[in-house]
Amino acid sequence: MKEKIVFMIISVFLCLPYGSAAAEEMKDAHKPNHHRHQENAKIKNPISKTEKSVARGRKLYEKHCLACHGEGGKGGIGPNLTDSVRIHGNTDGEMFHVITAGVAGTAMKGFEKELTKEMRWHLVNYIKNLRNGGEK
Repeated sequence: MKEKIVFMIISVFLCLPYGSAAAEEMKDAHKPNHHRHQENAKIKNPISKTEKSVARGRKLYEKHCLACHGEGGKGGIGPNLTDSVRIHGNTDGEMFHVITAGVAGTAMKGFEKELTKEMRWHLVNYIKNLRNGGEK
C-alpha cells in the first residue's frame, strides 16, 4: 500500500510540468486578437435572414446566450456582439463555426450537441441583426 502511495505521488510530480504546459497551450489557443477561420469563411447560410428567422434566433439567444453576451448582445462575460468586427471572423460561416465548436481556452462552449444546425443558423441571423442595429 505504501508503495502505491509513493508511486502516485511521484507520478503526480512527474506529470505537473506536462499539465501546466498543456494548460499554457490552451490559454494561448485563441488570443483575443482579430483572426479568421478561412476554412469556414466560405460556408453560406442556408437560412434566409427573414424577420421570422431573426425572431427564432432571438428566442434561442435569450435561452442560450444572454447570460454571457448580455441584453441585446452588448456584452458581459462574453464579448459585445454588436461590434462590426468579430474576433473570429465576420462571415456567416465563421460565426456558425464559433457557435458550433465554441472557442478553446474561453468560456464559449460549442452548441453542436445542444442545438440543431438550423437553430445555429437562426442564431447567426439574429447576431447579424444585432450588428446592423436591429436591437437598441
